[in-house]
Amino acid sequence: MSVPHLKLPDIVYKYTSPAAARLIIANRTLRIGRPTEMNDPFDAYIDDLFDVELKDSYKAAAVTFVDILSRDPAEFAKRIGVPLEEAIAASAAMNAGTVAQRDELLALFASSAVEEMYPQLKTEREALEIQKAAIVAQFRNSGIFCATRSNSNLLMWSHYADEHRGVVFGFRPDAARDSFLCLLEPVTYSDIRPSFYKPFDPLVGDMPAPTPETMRAFTRSLTAVKSTQWAYEEELRVVIPSYVPEGQPAVFISYYATELAELYLGHRVAAGDRDELVAAARALNKDVAIFQARISPGAYALSFEPIK
Repeated sequence: MSVPHLKLPDIVYKYTSPAAARLIIANRTLRIGRPTEMNDPFDAYIDDLFDVELKDSYKAAAVTFVDILSRDPAEFAKRIGVPLEEAIAASAAMNAGTVAQRDELLALFASSAVEEMYPQLKTEREALEIQKAAIVAQFRNSGIFCATRSNSNLLMWSHYADEHRGVVFGFRPDAARDSFLCLLEPVTYSDIRPSFYKPFDPLVGDMPAPTPETMRAFTRSLTAVKSTQWAYEEELRVVIPSYVPEGQPAVFISYYATELAELYLGHRVAAGDRDELVAAARALNKDVAIFQARISPGAYALSFEPIK
């Protein structure tokens, strides 16, 4: 089961602590971290996706090879690139043979010898190895920025805004000036983790070329999926391949002062933090709308009072 994408909002929100909020305002930058810094160990975790060798994936597909040869030799010939007559003869011999002979054929398809019989398979495997290496290289140094479409989620106020002592920034992405915030895309929530091998059927033979565009698209497919248990976050995300230099945990990207459209102060914010952040936000953008969070009477919810 997957949760479908939703239309992007005009304002995107970022929950943060008072200390981080000071830096976001003072430096006018937002932090772009590595995938390894995500708080969910399943989030953007690709290590085990590449533990299986591609040859092993072909072994797992051996049953499919044999089945196609048995029931549809023409399809087998088309996919593998062998003469139709050869496929028909092999199919007839297999179907007329014993169970033991079929098992022998299955073992042959699961062995490395099959690549010598059908060079196209070897070519595809080597191409996938090149593509895998390119994806890993880009992914390890990718930069990720996370935001959300909600400013009132109680769990996120607790988890990301210092237990309601922090703030939530509301940014209005400036498309006219090509702000990086315009690159935000909705996260998809799924019960099934993304896979490297699933998009590429070794029997189809139409694997996309390892171009930069292909790499970016596939990196997004790995980094824009989270467990459905995180769906309450309504997350938006920018993924920038090969962006964080080796040896650095993160980089920072500037935003435009006018993009800081709203500031929400947690209902537990300290008086000193409140005054400092209000003054700093207004110094950065005099038109910023600022609100104080309050606990709504009789409900598990927050209300927001404008601060003049």
